[in-house]
Amino acid sequence: MKVEKRTKYYTICVYVVISVVITMLITLCMIKFVSIMSLIHNLYDWIMDLTSPLLIGLVLAYLMEPVVDLYLGAIKYKRLSSSQLRTLATFFAIITIVAIIGLFVLMIVMNMQQVIHKTDIEGISQTVSAYISYFQNTAENLVNNLSNDEISLKAREILTMIYTTINSWAAKFGQLFLTSLADIGGNLLDIIFGTILAIYIMKDKPKLVKIFNNLLAVILSEKWYRRTTSVGRDLNSVLTGYVRGQILDAVIMAVLVGFGLSIINLDFAIIIGIVSGIFNIIPYFGPIVGLVLAGIIGAIGGGINQAVYAMLIVFVLQQIDGFIIVPKILGNNVKLHPIVVLLAILIGGKLFGLIGMLLGVPLCALFRVIIIRCVGNVFSEDFIKTTGEDTNKSVEEI
Repeated sequence: MKVEKRTKYYTICVYVVISVVITMLITLCMIKFVSIMSLIHNLYDWIMDLTSPLLIGLVLAYLMEPVVDLYLGAIKYKRLSSSQLRTLATFFAIITIVAIIGLFVLMIVMNMQQVIHKTDIEGISQTVSAYISYFQNTAENLVNNLSNDEISLKAREILTMIYTTINSWAAKFGQLFLTSLADIGGNLLDIIFGTILAIYIMKDKPKLVKIFNNLLAVILSEKWYRRTTSVGRDLNSVLTGYVRGQILDAVIMAVLVGFGLSIINLDFAIIIGIVSGIFNIIPYFGPIVGLVLAGIIGAIGGGINQAVYAMLIVFVLQQIDGFIIVPKILGNNVKLHPIVVLLAILIGGKLFGLIGMLLGVPLCALFRVIIIRCVGNVFSEDFIKTTGEDTNKSVEEI
C-alpha cells in the first residue's frame, strides 16, 4: 500500500515538475518573443541560403520533367539502355528549353528594332504627356461643373486620393522591379548551380529515387515504408499534374492573346501574349500585367481606341481562361471536376489570398488522395464494389 502511495505521489510530482517547466518555457517565449522570432528568421535565412541551389534545382527539374517525359515517349531506339535513353531525352529537353528562351529573346529584339525604327520617341513622350493633360483637364472640368460646393470639394478629395494612390503604386512597382532585378543578379550563382543540379536530377532521377527509397526502407518499418512510398507517388502525381496543367494553360493563353492582339495590329502582340501567358499563372497580379501592358502599348502606338480594343481582347480571353480553360485543364491533370477546381481557386483566394489561389487546387487534390486512402474511392461510380480493394494502390491505378 505504501509503495502504491509513493508511486502515486511520485507521478504527481513528475506531472507538477513538467507543468512548471512547460509554463516557464511558455513564459520565457512570451517575454523573449521578438528575440526568438529574430533567431528563427535568421535560422530560416541561413538554411535557405545554404539549400537555395538545391531548391532551385528541384523546382527546375519539376518544370523540365514534362519535356523529358515527352522525349522519352518519342524516342524509340532499342539499342539504348534506359539510362542512356533518359540522358538523351534530358539533352533534347535542355536544347528545346534553351531554343524556346532564345527564340523569345530574339523575338523581343526583332520587335524592338522594328518599333524603334518606325517610332518617334519624342512623339511618344508628347503623346503620354497629352493623355495625362487630357485626363487632368477632364477631371478638373467635371469638378468645376458640379454646382454643389460640398460635392465639388468631395470630388477633389477623391481625385487627390486617386492621384496619390497611382503615384504610390507606380513607386512601389518600380522599387519592386529594381529589387527583383537585384535579387536575380545577387542569386545568379545559385541559379547557375541550381540549373546544373536540375540537369543531373533529371538525368539520374530513377537512381536517385531508388537510393531515397532504400534510405526510407532502412529508417522506417515495412508498414510505414509502404504507406510513405504510396503517398509519395500520389503526391508526385498531383504536383506533376498541376505543374503540367499550369504550363499548358500558359501556352494556350500566350497563343490566344498573341493571336487576338495581332488581329488589331498591335505592336509587340506576340511578346505581350507570351508575357500574359507566363504571368497569368500568378493570381490577381498576373492578369493585370497583360491587361495594363496591352493598354499602354495600344495607347502609345495607336491611340485610345486601339488601347481599349487591346484591353478588351485581353480581358475577355482572361475571363474565358479563368472560368473555362483553367478548370478543365487542371481538372484533367489532377483528376478533379472543373467545378471543384473553380471552387478551390475561389475559396482559397477568399481565405488566404494569393497563396490560397495558388495552392487551392493542389491541396484539394491532396485532400482527394487522403479520402481515397482512408475510406476508398468515394468519387467512383463503382464505390460500393471497390470499398474492399487494397488502399495501398496508387491513386493513378484507382
